Amino acid sequence: MLYLIFLLIKSFGKLLIFPTIQKPYYRKFTPSGFAASMKPPMFEVIHYKRWRVRAVLWFQTMSCYDATLGKPEGELDAQQAQAFQKMDTLFKAALLSVLGENIVDAYASIDDTKDMWDALEAKFGISDAGTELYIMEQFYDCRMTEECSVVEKAHEIQSFARELEHFSCMLPDKFVAGGIITKLPHSWRNFATLLKHKRQEFSVPDLIGTLDVEEKARAKDTRARGIEGGSSANLVQKKNFQPHKFKNTGKFDGKAKFDGKNKAVQHMNFKKKNDKKKGVCHVCGDPDHWAPSCPNRYDKRHPGKGGKTANVVIGDTDMKDVGYGIFPTFSMSFS
Repeated sequence: MLYLIFLLIKSFGKLLIFPTIQKPYYRKFTPSGFAASMKPPMFEVIHYKRWRVRAVLWFQTMSCYDATLGKPEGELDAQQAQAFQKMDTLFKAALLSVLGENIVDAYASIDDTKDMWDALEAKFGISDAGTELYIMEQFYDCRMTEECSVVEKAHEIQSFARELEHFSCMLPDKFVAGGIITKLPHSWRNFATLLKHKRQEFSVPDLIGTLDVEEKARAKDTRARGIEGGSSANLVQKKNFQPHKFKNTGKFDGKAKFDGKNKAVQHMNFKKKNDKKKGVCHVCGDPDHWAPSCPNRYDKRHPGKGGKTANVVIGDTDMKDVGYGIFPTFSMSFS
């Protein structure tokens, strides 16, 4: 007995060791697993058109969408009747599994699969007419401002046109491109006029590509102007920091010498006015000369006498018209 155990141990030790090959990201994907990954989200009475597209693809993957056409006409043998019954049950179970809790009770009581699908289409398919009008309103009201990106707004307008295609409202490509050009902001008015002068039809992808190039070029020019403005501002600040800086420091016993280069320039271009009115003489009242050159001055009439004198001239000597508010005119001259 011990001998047999020893032989078994020796034989297992001589067995070849084969390395195992592992594929870390390998998974066998079955059709049922692929269909499960395509399952649409729960329908909560909003966005029916979007949900319907995903649901129909899911039903077709599971090969049960033909149940919405109803039972085939004519006589069916046992195998065909069994296949249809299986497909009908699968579609009904799949449809009820993706309906929301607020509407599933209303459709669970319907036995026929075709009637169930037709009732769902009649209730929510027509209600999307309001959604179509809302998307049209968004398409017309979409405006481009100076703060937003022109390319992003153009993609938004294009998405509105694509959504209208689901409602059988096909907009021509050149119509959408013309709408994008019309909605450009005010600062793009010259560029929009240039596009109109080309007199050629633009497709929406080509127009968006042109707008992308123009927007990037404008952003580059804006950054260049900002850098240039910042450097010139620093230059002015550095220049005005010490307007009267002394040079030659260390000469003249440690005292600085003012070089006078930054001294303010003073212009002495004064013009003498020659149209000044002389007035009348304060000594005799003659308008032809002034008091310093008057021959009736006291110092000229009495050359030997000096000192300060005062000459008084009375304008009206008769004093006949002097009354309340009317006073005689006096003129005084000091010499």
